[in-house]
Amino acid sequence: MLVKQFLYQIPCQNILGENVLWCTQEQALFWTDIHNKLLHIWHFDTQIHQTISLPYKLATFAFTERKEWLMAGFEQGLALFNYKTREMQWVADIEKENPHTRMNDGKCDPKGRYWFGTMVSNGDYAKLDVKQQGALYSAHFDSLPEGSPIQQVHIEHTLSGIHISNGLCFNTDASVMYHSDSSTHKVYQYELDEDGYIIDQRLFAKFEKHCFPDGACVDTQGNVWIALWGGACVVCLNSEGQELFRYPIPVTQGACVAIGGPNMDHLFITSAQENLPKAQLAKQPRAGNVFVYQLSDKLGREESRITVPDSSFV
Repeated sequence: MLVKQFLYQIPCQNILGENVLWCTQEQALFWTDIHNKLLHIWHFDTQIHQTISLPYKLATFAFTERKEWLMAGFEQGLALFNYKTREMQWVADIEKENPHTRMNDGKCDPKGRYWFGTMVSNGDYAKLDVKQQGALYSAHFDSLPEGSPIQQVHIEHTLSGIHISNGLCFNTDASVMYHSDSSTHKVYQYELDEDGYIIDQRLFAKFEKHCFPDGACVDTQGNVWIALWGGACVVCLNSEGQELFRYPIPVTQGACVAIGGPNMDHLFITSAQENLPKAQLAKQPRAGNVFVYQLSDKLGREESRITVPDSSFV
């Protein structure tokens, strides 16, 4: 078993705790509580827990090569955000003309491309036109000429017709991507070419009707760890999609997973209170907290960072 034991919890009572990432520079854990418009930073050594109030819902973010700057996926679009100074520079509007969607899960791949998806948050998915449903995108700066304004960041529309885009993660050389539409209970494995274009896809895993694949990560052995919303567990699968084990957690709505810590041997799991009736909340007093587990090996990979050219900062 790769999970040895439960260590402790970080009490934070998230409404919707998502996008948990370990930052090696800060030796800290970052995550967002989307509905409360909060960015959380928990420092491992001191256990100091910071919360940063935000003007908008932060659905997803990634680290950049610029110290203290995040590529932030707010509900209405992408921005560069400095979590120390609170400075913000907008990068691009996303689905600005679509009143039915908002930004959701995202991840930087090992080649520095930022992948992110949208989800239907307003309206009946089944009754919406494909153009009004969620989608998957990738963004990068490497094709920008010197001196270009940041608004010209290159964004590729990759997939359409998505209800709840989730679970983005990659193998070590960005040749394989994992992605789910949570409402379908399915996770797909995509083969990518050198430029990040999808050249093949296959069904990677399908879960029970009460289990919705949410945030995910890939470890140093190529295993995929997925928080199963509704399943009260985290599932670990090998690169062929074979289920290795499920590890139970004390809440039904595990939301996202990351592996990190000073020795890259801690498992972090965020959770949520969203849509839990009062009776269920009473039975799950720890719902919304972050749970920390000891792993049996150093399985964490350093998070990839987005390179943002100097010309992007004005």
